[in-house]
Amino acid sequence: GLMPYQVGLILSVNRWVRLVTNSLAEWMCRHYDLTLLVTLALIFGGVLTIVYGMVTSFTVLLIARMLWGLSWSFIRQVGVMTVVDSSPPEQIGRMMGFYNGTSRLGSVSGNLIGAVGHDIIGFSLTLILFGIISLCGVPLGWLGRRAVPHQEVNLNKKEGKRWSPELLFCGFVIGCVGPGMMMSTLGVVLKDTVGDSVSVFDVVIGVATLNGLLLATRWITDALGAPLLGAVSDKMGRRRASIVYFIGGMTALFVASLVSHLVLLVICVLVFFTCGVGLTVVMIAESGTRGSRSLASYVTASDFGSASGPMLGWLTLQMHLSTDWIFLMGGGLYAAG
Repeated sequence: GLMPYQVGLILSVNRWVRLVTNSLAEWMCRHYDLTLLVTLALIFGGVLTIVYGMVTSFTVLLIARMLWGLSWSFIRQVGVMTVVDSSPPEQIGRMMGFYNGTSRLGSVSGNLIGAVGHDIIGFSLTLILFGIISLCGVPLGWLGRRAVPHQEVNLNKKEGKRWSPELLFCGFVIGCVGPGMMMSTLGVVLKDTVGDSVSVFDVVIGVATLNGLLLATRWITDALGAPLLGAVSDKMGRRRASIVYFIGGMTALFVASLVSHLVLLVICVLVFFTCGVGLTVVMIAESGTRGSRSLASYVTASDFGSASGPMLGWLTLQMHLSTDWIFLMGGGLYAAG
């Protein structure tokens, strides 16, 4: 019963609100018990999911979505710092990969189960059940954080690295090009390249289905490949690994702007997604090791990029530019990164 613009606003407002709530979460995590904070955030998130299934008012849904952004700021802040606090320095990339991979595995499962649940038992009951399942998992969050001591950050030591402009810029680029620009416009790029459908071994596949398969591959790569890519960064060093991943993603995007063959385009997109996953793991690990303030600043820059990317991507289409410009802009940002 919502208008399209209302749906778009609800789906994006949780990212915009995190530009403020990330700093709030970081401040509270330095002054209050992390076990208590993450437990409250998980409870709050579960209750909000139930609210999604019980109300239809745009205003209530918008407020609930903003509050979910607040909850996620705390869940992510405590989660990443727990990985940093409990991992040996030489294995942070690998352990951060496991953390990100597990989170994305939940995203893939949630999307699939949510879609099936919608068709079988309906939208409202599916979300209510998701909320109840989330609340059942709250004790796991409490137990997981309780086993790790709250380590105070030496502010004098970390303050010089807090506002590292290159780290913040990298966070913006990773969020803007991947989750923002590419994932929001991939469908129209494929439609422009191959039309409404494509034939694979005499089987006709619609462009929407092809887009869904590629986006699912992005999450699967995150879920299964993040630990491996994080381990590679441990071996190479985070600075060198970030350069390799940026160059790989940049090259894939620039090549994608030149090719018109579907197979080559898909390969370029998959290479880019893989490099994006590697960069996410490396940069979150780097910002986390610099302290909680650095992490909060980094994820805020990344959230800003994720919120800005769709607007930049669709602006090129509004200006009637070729979809190749989406790849060129993304490649240029990766080159700068």
